[in-house]
Amino acid sequence: MPLYEFEGKRPVIPESCFIHPQAVIIGEVVLGENCYVGAGAVIRADYGKIVIGSGSNVQENCLIHSEPETIAIVEENVLIGHAAVVHGPCLIKANTTVGMMSLVSTGCELGRESLLAAGSILPPGRVIPDRKVALGNPAKAIKDVTDHMVMYNQIAVQLYRDLNSRCKAGLKLIEE
Repeated sequence: MPLYEFEGKRPVIPESCFIHPQAVIIGEVVLGENCYVGAGAVIRADYGKIVIGSGSNVQENCLIHSEPETIAIVEENVLIGHAAVVHGPCLIKANTTVGMMSLVSTGCELGRESLLAAGSILPPGRVIPDRKVALGNPAKAIKDVTDHMVMYNQIAVQLYRDLNSRCKAGLKLIEE
């Protein structure tokens, strides 16, 4: 897996994490336990810092970055869907889902157990309260997250924890 030190800042990645060999992690990135980072994901902390909490997953082709001297925080058990972009400084609270191909802009906050729908764009400085569904361009909170949606997030996060273990044990490059 390509891990890069940048100006003396090195990624901190526990052994329990799975980082796909085609993902790239640069600079001051701190991952919690049991995180999954998929193929093509780029977590680039050359200017700012990025902290990703335990059990969270950064799916294929995601990009996470943060502006100079700032921090992008992704708390525990967050699902960042395929090809999403997260640009800090920002705060994504625990048990939240960032939908596929969505954008979280500078200065945004997603509340605990919230959902940013697939393809949505959250403009700079927006705050989505706890347990709200936000969607659109620009994304706006439109309704409450149901208990079923929270359960779906928990199941999806567990699937990626399981995939973490399965990839560590069974992912093999085929060279022909």
